Amino acid sequence: MNATPIVTTAAPSAAADTAAKRRTMRLSVVEGSTWAIMAGCGETFTSPFLIFLRAGNLAIALLTSGPVLLGALAQLAGAWWVERTGQRRKFLALTVMLHALMYAPLFLVPLLFPAVGVGAAVALALLAIFCGNLPMPAWMSLMGDVIPEARRGDYLGHRYGIIFACLTGANLLGGLLLGCFERAQRVWLGFGLLFGIALAARLTGAGLFTRHYDPPHRAEGDAYFSFWDFLRRTPRSNFAKFAFFVALINGATNVGAPFFNVYMLRDLQWTYTQFTLNIVTMFSAQAVFFRWWGRIGDRHGHRAVLVATGWLLPILPIVWAVTSNFYILLAQQVLSGAAWSGFNLATQNFIFDAVAPRKRARVMAYFSVLNGFFTLLGGVVLGAWLATHLPNTYRLGALHVTYLSPLPAVFVVSGVLRLLALLLLLPQFKEVRPAEPISPGALLLRLWSGEAFTGTIGFVATRLGGAFRRRG
Repeated sequence: MNATPIVTTAAPSAAADTAAKRRTMRLSVVEGSTWAIMAGCGETFTSPFLIFLRAGNLAIALLTSGPVLLGALAQLAGAWWVERTGQRRKFLALTVMLHALMYAPLFLVPLLFPAVGVGAAVALALLAIFCGNLPMPAWMSLMGDVIPEARRGDYLGHRYGIIFACLTGANLLGGLLLGCFERAQRVWLGFGLLFGIALAARLTGAGLFTRHYDPPHRAEGDAYFSFWDFLRRTPRSNFAKFAFFVALINGATNVGAPFFNVYMLRDLQWTYTQFTLNIVTMFSAQAVFFRWWGRIGDRHGHRAVLVATGWLLPILPIVWAVTSNFYILLAQQVLSGAAWSGFNLATQNFIFDAVAPRKRARVMAYFSVLNGFFTLLGGVVLGAWLATHLPNTYRLGALHVTYLSPLPAVFVVSGVLRLLALLLLLPQFKEVRPAEPISPGALLLRLWSGEAFTGTIGFVATRLGGAFRRRG
């Protein structure tokens, strides 16, 4: 049994507590923006960096899928820390700083020791992912205590909308910079600059965490339960059924996910600029849709969002198998951004709704372990095997299709597996809080109507108008 921390800090007044929570919510938006710059200039270009080093499919699959399970182990360590000490702010600042510092050896070791460049880069990228996941349970625990339950979806949608707007800008900047260095035949220097920006941004985020409000947190005696207890409750646990649903969806997704970058850069021979525009299009769409999905979830329940967006997910990878047209694939990324923004936001909010605050850190860690196992199984085991064993050519009667590589067929398998996961597990779990019912069809019709776009335009116009009035 973990030791229960004793918190001796005097409780602040209700007004001071509310003000501190609001300040932390504002700081969290800024901190999230620094994360976006790190991800846009660092994480996004780690795979291209490995491709530049001439890494093979297995190395790319390991980098894309392996970190999910490795990250889950890191989250178990983070959950243990929160339960044992009750301290979250210092742990967040320390682990985020450690994550930032990993970008220096990630770039320098392959440069200085090219004989072990690919292996070293994969190992250091995995270590960076481990460090990046250590703070997640502490963040979930702290923000769950800070964000008012009634507006959780709206706030997180607003936060992630801003984060993904910054992520879009960072990806665009990173791609443009790397394209310039590519034309100057200085690609090494380009990656060095991008990883330097990522390091600086993440260090800034570590500094912001030192200013967060950390409400007194006490782990209760029943907060601890084993991973086996978590699995054993599955037949009668609504949350466990939800967790298996998300894990299977992510596992099916990662059958193809590790290979999209390879397909774009190696098979389609896109430039770094085209590659970046494709990524930026999806991030831009997510920035537009996040807050809309958050408000939908607050009103209609987060399961309704999971259902509506879930039916879009099987379509997404199959589009890559039927066309290589750059502009059609850009349009597909808009749909991808709309679907994944809603699905991922609803997943996080469902966890907040379904899990008691004292158990959030540990449940989040176990959820990540389950998710990581299926992701690893889908990407490294099944996806990597299919990518090396499926043929390039297919015949169906008079129809004769030849692909540039086996990867488009892998994308089709990913789409089919997503559909099977939806059919098998989506009916198994229910909404956990009162919500106004809405059918998936009605929700998708609202999506197609452009309601999210008009709402975002109105929000931006209102903010800009307010800023101009204050200046006037």
